[in-house]
Amino acid sequence: MLIVLFMALVVGSVLAVGWSVRIGRRGTAEAINSVGDYGYGDTAATIDARVRAEHLTLEHWLASVAKSIAPADYESKLRHRLIQAGMYEARPSRFLALRILSVMVLLAFALLYASKSTNEIVKLAAVAFAPFLGWMIPDSILSSRIARRQAQIERDAADFIDLLAITVQAGLGLDQSIKIAAERLHGPLAQEARLMLNEIRIGQQRQDALRRMAERVDTPTIRSFARTMAQGETMGVSISQILKALAVDARARKKALAEELAQKAPVKMVFPLAICFFPAILIITAGPGIIGIARALGGG
Repeated sequence: MLIVLFMALVVGSVLAVGWSVRIGRRGTAEAINSVGDYGYGDTAATIDARVRAEHLTLEHWLASVAKSIAPADYESKLRHRLIQAGMYEARPSRFLALRILSVMVLLAFALLYASKSTNEIVKLAAVAFAPFLGWMIPDSILSSRIARRQAQIERDAADFIDLLAITVQAGLGLDQSIKIAAERLHGPLAQEARLMLNEIRIGQQRQDALRRMAERVDTPTIRSFARTMAQGETMGVSISQILKALAVDARARKKALAEELAQKAPVKMVFPLAICFFPAILIITAGPGIIGIARALGGG
């Protein structure tokens, strides 16, 4: 009986060890795949191989046309901008093909309009301006998405650093604190925090992961956070004290941004007031007098 129990314990121990190793490897593979979606380092070759496997001939041809128009380093900058916009799995070639398709569609509409128009100047302007507009619209949409995403990250940065300061002062390590903050928060900043943890998990230095995060998220608070944390880790300064100072600075910066937006509000309200409210007020106040004067002059 004791031999049977001993053998059962041995088999159970072996199975438990094998299960734990499998879970660890699966977690590491998931982290590598998550980092691979961002197009860094060796993962770029993986993405290129995936593209070749799909045989996207038309996309490649359109992208080559766009590359001949764009500057030489445009593709590398575009990859970085797509990552900043949160479009981690989007290929630069697909975006370049989209710009060419936009040019072709708007040019087709311009030619159709020119065939029906009788004004030669309008025809020439439509045909000349449509390709430029089609080329710029996707880039403007991408820039707008980057600006919105970075603004959202800047708004959430103060809460993120506060959570880090509280959890670190409670006795947790920095990586565990970042994990908890990423679970509590939602949105692009939580995604960036999870990516940074995955980069650390697959063997990158924390300073390099912080630097990459600052490159992806080009906002004042995140740049200050990444730079200060990297310097503090190099110099051996207490992380809790650094995070406490960063939290105070982030709150002050968020308050200053709110005050700046509040000061801009009256200026932004002038246009809708002038267009929507002032004509109605003018009609209500001066309308009866104008009608009375018109009737008096008409009766005279």
